Amino acid sequence: MNELPEGLRGWAALPGPALLVDALGRRIHRGGSLESGSLTLRLTTAQRREVGRLLGVDWEISGRAVTVRALGAALAPHGLTVARFVELLYGGPLPVGREVAAARQHAEQLERVRVLDILGAAGVDAAIAEIWLAGPRTPKPGTGRTVELATAIARVWPSLPRAGQAKRLGQLAAETTGDAHALDHNTELGRAVARLIAIGNGDPPPSRPGRHWRAVWASAGVRCDTVSSRVLTLNVALDITGGHRPGAPAWLTLRDLLGPWCFAPVPPVLFVCENPTVVEAAADELGARCPPLVCTDGMPALAALDLLAGAAEAGVSVRVRADIDPAGLAIVRTVLSTVGGGELWRFDAATYCRHFGLEVSGAAQVADVYAVHGRDLHEEAILSLLLADLRAAQGGKSTS
Repeated sequence: MNELPEGLRGWAALPGPALLVDALGRRIHRGGSLESGSLTLRLTTAQRREVGRLLGVDWEISGRAVTVRALGAALAPHGLTVARFVELLYGGPLPVGREVAAARQHAEQLERVRVLDILGAAGVDAAIAEIWLAGPRTPKPGTGRTVELATAIARVWPSLPRAGQAKRLGQLAAETTGDAHALDHNTELGRAVARLIAIGNGDPPPSRPGRHWRAVWASAGVRCDTVSSRVLTLNVALDITGGHRPGAPAWLTLRDLLGPWCFAPVPPVLFVCENPTVVEAAADELGARCPPLVCTDGMPALAALDLLAGAAEAGVSVRVRADIDPAGLAIVRTVLSTVGGGELWRFDAATYCRHFGLEVSGAAQVADVYAVHGRDLHEEAILSLLLADLRAAQGGKSTS
C-alpha cells in the first residue's frame, strides 16, 4: 500500500489519535520497538473515545493503555503495520534517535576537520586551534557557524604584525574585513582572534574589554584605540591632572590612563553615576566641595573601567548607581564586577518604591521590583536626593 486511506488519515488528525501518533514518533526517535510495548498517554474521556474508534469499544471501556501490539492488530485489516502506518502518515520513514545522533556526530566531525584545515592554512598552530575549538565560547561544530568564523579568522591571522611595525586594531580590521569595527570586543570575530592570541601566549583569554584585552592584542603587535574611550569626572584628583581646576567637570581619555598614575590624594570614597546631568548639577551647586564623582555616560567605556579598577586597587570605596532600567542594571553589574565589590548608591528597591509610591519590601532586590513594575527611574528624577548625598558625604555624614 502506497497511500494512507483517507479514513485513517482523518482519524489520525483527531485530538486523541494525534497524541497517540506523537507518542509513536517519540518512540521511533528513541529507537524503541514498533512490535511490542505500551505508549504513555494521558487521554480525556473524549480522546479515549476517539482512539477507540480504531482500537474498539472493548479497549475503550477497559481502561488499558495503548499497546503497540493492539494498534498493529487494529491496523492489520487495512493491510498496514504500525511502522508502515507512520511512514505513510509522515510521508517517509522517521529517523530513529541513534541515526540522528550519528548524523549529528558525523557533521560535527566533518566541520572540526574543515575548521582545523582552514586555520592551519592561515598559519594557526594545530594545538592552539584545537584548544580554541574546544573552548566554551567557540560555536559548536555541526551547524556551519564554526567554519564561517574560522574563515573570517583566516583573513585576519596572517596580517597580524607580530614583530613587525605595529598596527592599530581598527586599521587591521579595515584592511582584512573592510569594517574598522569588525575586531572590537563586542564582535564574535574580535573575541575569537583575541582568544587565539592569548592561547598561543599561554595566557587566559580576555573576558572583557580592558587592560588584559589590550595586552593580548599588544603581544601580537596590535594597538587598541585609546582616545575615543572617555570618562567624565568631577574633582577626581590624579597626579596626571594636577592642572585641572577643582570644581570643573573634566574628560579623561583612556590614553591619559595608560601610563603610571595615582590619586593625589587618595579619596576615601568615589561616587559613580550614569548621566552627565548629575555631574553638571554637582559642579553648579557644590563645585570644589563635591566629593570625587565619575560619570560613565551610559555603558562604561574602557577609560571608565580602567579608572574604577585603579580606584579599587588603591582601596577607594566605590559607590555606584545608574538609571533603574535595563541598561542601568547592566551598567551597575559591570562596574561592580570591575571593582570587585563596591556599594550601591540609592540603587535599591526602597528608593524605587518610595519614588513611585509603592509598598516597600525590605528584602526585595531592585531588579526584582523593576521586573514586576517595569517603570524606569532616571537619575534626573531623584537629582535632589543625589546632590544631598554628595553634600552630606563631603561633610562626613553617611548617605543612604
